[in-house]
Amino acid sequence: MSYLNLRVLLSIIGFLGAIFAPPWVPLLVMAFLAMRYPAWEALVLGFIVDMLWLPSGFFGSIPLFTIAAFVLVWGLEPLRKELLVS
Repeated sequence: MSYLNLRVLLSIIGFLGAIFAPPWVPLLVMAFLAMRYPAWEALVLGFIVDMLWLPSGFFGSIPLFTIAAFVLVWGLEPLRKELLVS
């Protein structure tokens, strides 16, 4: 399977998982995308999950999946550069 096909397949699984699956499915997809690719898709996926499932109210409105996506994408950048060839 080529680089682009796997990346697109994972993105589709993540976006469908954001709508139909439990929250850990898009989180796993975001983590795998961030470890394997410089994944802007993980950021978009985190934002979409937050917009779909974010509870209303002042204290419940922390965008956890978007924050997790930022941590995964930029936090795993040195690890990805060290261990994997993009």
